[in-house]
Amino acid sequence: MKYILSVTLLLFTMLGANQAQEEKSAAILKNEGNSALEAKNYKAALASFEAAISAWDETEDMDAAMVYNTATCARKIDNNKKALQYYAQSKELGYREDVATFYMGMAHKDMGNDEEMEKVLLGGIEEFPNSKYIGYMKKELGTYYVKQANDFFMNGITLLNSRVDGNREEWDAIKEKAKIEFDQAIELADKTLIYDAKNKPATTIKTKIDELMKS
Repeated sequence: MKYILSVTLLLFTMLGANQAQEEKSAAILKNEGNSALEAKNYKAALASFEAAISAWDETEDMDAAMVYNTATCARKIDNNKKALQYYAQSKELGYREDVATFYMGMAHKDMGNDEEMEKVLLGGIEEFPNSKYIGYMKKELGTYYVKQANDFFMNGITLLNSRVDGNREEWDAIKEKAKIEFDQAIELADKTLIYDAKNKPATTIKTKIDELMKS
């Protein structure tokens, strides 16, 4: 009986020690991550922070600042998938929500998910109207819209350049097709100017279309 009790006590002691070690490991890993982040060793910092998150005691509130730093490390090494994951988690935890939203949009952009970027940034502008990151969000949206406007503008130019001299009837049809493209370009240029009032390419597109359609 004494032997059984001794073994039982030993097992409980080992379990308690293991639990304490796990808690200590999470704290140590977090500190290691902070040190690596301070040294701008983002890859090492990301590994330490992710390990700390995995080892975190589920009964304790997650360290939101650490999660945000994890996202930042992922962004710094162009791991957009992980950056998006941890910025989203940071936002859910209520930590630097506006900044996290902006970088979520940028992660989508870098992954080629332009429509998702647009959705996230439009939501951010509505959700955080007083954020200092509003300007960055609007600038990115302006860039996105003016790029589309330019694509339609160039489509219209290509149509106009397809004209054969002397064929008036064909020219009228070409101008009508070009106008459809130019109307789309103007709509997107106007959208650009809503978010970036000083966007020169958008203004130039509108001016050039006006000149072309009058000629």
